[in-house]
Amino acid sequence: MTDDIKSALEALKTSMLSLQLATISEEGEPHCGYTPFIINGADFYIFVSQLSLHTRDLLSTRRAGVMLIADEQNSSQIYARTRVNYQCTASVISQEEEHYDSLLDALRERQGKMVDLIRQLPDFILFRLTPTSGQFVMGLGKAYRLSGENLDVFEHAKSA
Repeated sequence: MTDDIKSALEALKTSMLSLQLATISEEGEPHCGYTPFIINGADFYIFVSQLSLHTRDLLSTRRAGVMLIADEQNSSQIYARTRVNYQCTASVISQEEEHYDSLLDALRERQGKMVDLIRQLPDFILFRLTPTSGQFVMGLGKAYRLSGENLDVFEHAKSA
């Protein structure tokens, strides 16, 4: 059973090209958006403009919520779309860091040549989003809290 759950989560993570991003400002104002991403290990990497509200939030609070969710067209029940939510800490990857270029190369490989254009823009920042907790939902009654060092331990979520 756990192998089926792990496989379903991996399939979701590899099939999605963008993630939903929730942030909160220092003043407590919520912001939501989306952005293309890559995954390296357990971490998500995003390359975002400082003109975006969520980028400013990430720089000031260093926290984010991330959601990957199956497309509506591919879901048999709108209330039970397959999805995973993570609470994350955010850190900036500076251009001087050894793996900066290789991460952007991987982003280009996954997301296309538009990355070449935005890579030249001075307002874009590369962030690492490190999940600290999460929940995976496969359908009604099929919600699992994610725990363990790599968030790869699945515990059936029960109502309060």
